[in-house]
Amino acid sequence: MKKPAKQRRAYTGRLAVLLTGIVIAIALALGIGVCRFMSPAQTGESRDAPPEPAASPQAAELQPGPALVFVIDDAGHNLEDLEPFLRFPGPLTIAVLPGLPYSAEAARRIRAAGKEVFLHQPMEALGGEDPGPGAVYAGMEAEEIRAIIGRNLDEVGPAAGMNNHQGSKITGDGAIMEIVLELCRERGAVFLDSKTTPDSAAPAAAAHIGMAIGERDVFLDNIQTRESMSRYLREGLAQAEAQGAAVMIGHVWSPDLAAVLEEFYPVLLDTGYSLLMASQLIAGRSAVRLPAIWLPAAPPAAIPAEGVTGEPALEEAP
Repeated sequence: MKKPAKQRRAYTGRLAVLLTGIVIAIALALGIGVCRFMSPAQTGESRDAPPEPAASPQAAELQPGPALVFVIDDAGHNLEDLEPFLRFPGPLTIAVLPGLPYSAEAARRIRAAGKEVFLHQPMEALGGEDPGPGAVYAGMEAEEIRAIIGRNLDEVGPAAGMNNHQGSKITGDGAIMEIVLELCRERGAVFLDSKTTPDSAAPAAAAHIGMAIGERDVFLDNIQTRESMSRYLREGLAQAEAQGAAVMIGHVWSPDLAAVLEEFYPVLLDTGYSLLMASQLIAGRSAVRLPAIWLPAAPPAAIPAEGVTGEPALEEAP
């Protein structure tokens, strides 16, 4: 039975729409396929690498500058002196004395604040000053030295490294320093020579066993005035400019040191210095990258420019 003409026309219309849709779908699929398999020259794109993001105007200026390390010694006597350094906005290495009432808690708070813990290992001095508990003395056997330092590391650890408290007699003894450095290497701790004597045997001992160590460049607070500390900080900056890095040591008991460091900090950010933890510098790890600009001749306006005369003494004890 034939369908009426009206029904045949409706059916034909629907079929035409359906066929048109199929044709369009095939055309789109072919077009997508052609686009996917066109050569890079045809598309103007590279198949080997994604397009480079547009560089910001400042990107070329972000070069690592001279490296600065600030080490703060003598933590562990109390917690009040420590607090201003925990609030410092940049990297700090804080060295904790062993065997004191707050040694373990100070180390815990330092790590919690995102700063680096060092063991501030007491060592015998030439002048006979008392280095405090947990000290290494000349005449000790190797196993006794290892046991003492091991206990101290356990008390304040995990510690990234160690530096000497006092110690002019011990660091001047190459044989003892090899024992100390071998233990540091076994424990995964770097060593920083506080350079309390110009006759330190630590560099030679380290070279003999094939170990890299660090050395102090500047004591910041042998004179605890803002003028003196800012002067020696600028001296450290000059050394960093000349040799690529500088290690500056201060002490947790210096009443104005944290404030001086905090006032200098924006200038360091603006003038391209890389602030590191001590272990980063010694181990050659990557720096905090800051814009590379020149160091201004003048210190921050909030810090008096005048300094003091004379060089800082080699420090054995506060």
